[in-house]
Amino acid sequence: MKKYMTLGLGVVTLVASLKTGLMVTIILDPAQVTLATVSGLFTLFFALTAGVAYFCFTQLDAYLKRVRKERLAPGISEPVAKETVIARFAPVWGLSQAEADVAIFVAKGFSNSEVADMRNCTVATIKSQLGSIYQKSGLESRYQLIAFVTDEVCAMAKEGATTEEPAKAAKPITTKSILPLATRSRTNAATASPAEV
Repeated sequence: MKKYMTLGLGVVTLVASLKTGLMVTIILDPAQVTLATVSGLFTLFFALTAGVAYFCFTQLDAYLKRVRKERLAPGISEPVAKETVIARFAPVWGLSQAEADVAIFVAKGFSNSEVADMRNCTVATIKSQLGSIYQKSGLESRYQLIAFVTDEVCAMAKEGATTEEPAKAAKPITTKSILPLATRSRTNAATASPAEV
């Protein structure tokens, strides 16, 4: 935070100096340019620029907090779950459906071989998809992915607890629409009656 304050102060000083220099060279007569005039103009421009910078910073901070709050607040039909976090961030990160499914399984703690078995693919494919997930999300490992998703779930739960009534019952989490597994389609086809097929 101290670094940002120093950078902001430097930018405000630079802008105030440029405004003062332009005022002295373009608008004022050379006879009017004194040390008192230049320092007064610099002080005026510094104060005005600092005020504008403070206003912009507070507005940007409020906007970012509001966007984060909207992102964290669970929707009416959305459960507070790891699947919801991945489903929300997959479009932001640009994940494919397969990568989103792998991210959900990894966030739930499954190993690469377990994910490969559930998705009916090879471990090399899962490793490739994980590499793509890490690259697109900016995370570096499965542990960072798990920690990120867990933090978001906790933030969603905290946000939901402040906006919902305490007596409201939790909705059951169904993952069939989010996680289409290879074995699910075979099981459904085997158990379906001839009239359904």
